[in-house]
Amino acid sequence: MSLISFPYIIFLPMVVLINFLLPRQKRYIWLFLAGYFFYLSNDIRYAVGLLFCTVTTYVAGLLAESGKEVRKKAILVLCIFLNILVLFLFRNFSARLGFVPVGFSFYMIQSLGYLIDVYRRRIPAEKNPVRYAVFVSFFPIILSGPIQRGTGLLQQLREGRDFDYDRAHSGLYYLLWGYLLKLVMSDRLGALVSFAYDRYETMPGAVMLWATMLYAIQLYCDFAGYSALAIGTGRLLGFDLQENFLQPYFAGSIKEFWNRWHISLSTWLRDYIYIPLGGNKKGQIRKYLNLMATFLVSGLWHGAGFSFLIWGGLHGIYQIMGDMLSFSKVEKTRGLICRMAGSFVTFVLVDFAWIFFRADSAEQGVFIVQSIFSRFGFKEMTYYGYYLLGGSRLNLLLLLMGIVIVFLVDFIHEKKLTVEKLAAKLSIGVRWILYIVLTLLLLFVVVRCYGQAASTFIYERF
Repeated sequence: MSLISFPYIIFLPMVVLINFLLPRQKRYIWLFLAGYFFYLSNDIRYAVGLLFCTVTTYVAGLLAESGKEVRKKAILVLCIFLNILVLFLFRNFSARLGFVPVGFSFYMIQSLGYLIDVYRRRIPAEKNPVRYAVFVSFFPIILSGPIQRGTGLLQQLREGRDFDYDRAHSGLYYLLWGYLLKLVMSDRLGALVSFAYDRYETMPGAVMLWATMLYAIQLYCDFAGYSALAIGTGRLLGFDLQENFLQPYFAGSIKEFWNRWHISLSTWLRDYIYIPLGGNKKGQIRKYLNLMATFLVSGLWHGAGFSFLIWGGLHGIYQIMGDMLSFSKVEKTRGLICRMAGSFVTFVLVDFAWIFFRADSAEQGVFIVQSIFSRFGFKEMTYYGYYLLGGSRLNLLLLLMGIVIVFLVDFIHEKKLTVEKLAAKLSIGVRWILYIVLTLLLLFVVVRCYGQAASTFIYERF
């Protein structure tokens, strides 16, 4: 089961209904059962990774809360090492094992963040093992985040939440937007991107550049779509989950981009990798080494392939160069033209790095870069057929219109407005017309693609 599967449409309302029928103090037990059912319905063998991570971090949290410093640190280091070792084994011996627990890297670092916070005495250790198991296995986020903190989700689980109409109403907006991003945009864009990348050796460089630009938007729609579905589900259940995206392609620098993209991971890396290494407190050289180390860790977290190290290393270089040129110090004072230029340059740099993120290997990524710079193919690109990437003109036109809508919604959010609030100002008749149109659009996409399994979320494989 996933957030876009048909069984989930039945599963979610049932979980929400029963959740609020139960006494507040007992709801975490129901969420525990729902979380394990949701996760293990994909493969019962996934229980190996989930139970290992949950038990080790729960026990380590209890032991690391008190006692001698040397003993607590030894427990912390041992637990972190064991969980990273298990992640390494799953990723590198998946062929022998026959499976890899989906989402393991997400709930692992969420659990390790909790453990580190307990060790630092920022939060008390959770004594109730079932409630802690819900924190690790909360079904909206277990597959791909957003990564939560003990001070947020775990505290809300302890307090319990009653049904709130406004929160639930907002959750439905998130769900609708998430399904639109995933089913209408990401999956359709993914077909075009795959058409080019599967034939990268014969494609002109211009085609690969076009496909990579589409991939940047596909990845955003895919992951932002998942995050919206997770946040929306959480709100229906009464929980406020951390936002994960804040119009990242409007960023005026790479530093700002990482303050807007996959926020739950970037802040996790900052708090648990960059700052413990010394952050910016030990001189410029050490700061740059810490930045590079943090982004290399980010690359390794995404995958074991060398291409992910290149992707992480590129962003480390971007951050260092941006700091040396002091881009971040003037980004707030720049005019509109300079701001737009900064956003354009940032998108180009990020999109260049996405080549290695999308490529199946470092060699493929290097080949695509060489194609873009050495055999661009201006002549071929005068024929519109190259832009279709195996699709039709109508399909491409609809996708381009969709891209405009996605960035228009992001522009509205950038102006500190929300579509939800703007819709509330419309008459009830106009609102219902919009609801019906959007629902019919989703149904049209589902019916048109009937028989084709919806692609899994891209970040589920990390």
